[in-house]
Amino acid sequence: MYRVAKASEYLAITGVGIKDIKLAKKSWIFPGQSCTKFDISPVNYTFEVQAMSAEKLPFILPAVFTIGPRYEDDDDLL
Repeated sequence: MYRVAKASEYLAITGVGIKDIKLAKKSWIFPGQSCTKFDISPVNYTFEVQAMSAEKLPFILPAVFTIGPRYEDDDDLL
C-alpha cells in the first residue's frame, strides 16, 4: 500500500526489512510492516503567571510558549 504524509507530517515505518525506524514523507508499505503518521507542527501553550512586583503590587503576566520538534535532520526526529 502506498502512503503519503501531509505537509506537517512524517511516516514512521517499522517491521520486516527495516532495522530500526524509517522516516519518510511517502513510501510503499509492504506486508509485515507497520506505518504510523506523526505530526511535527508546533503547539502553543498559554499561561497566566500571577506575580508580585518589588513594591508588593500583584499583577498577572501572560506567557506563551511555542514548542515543536527540530525537523532539519532525521536523527533529531528519531
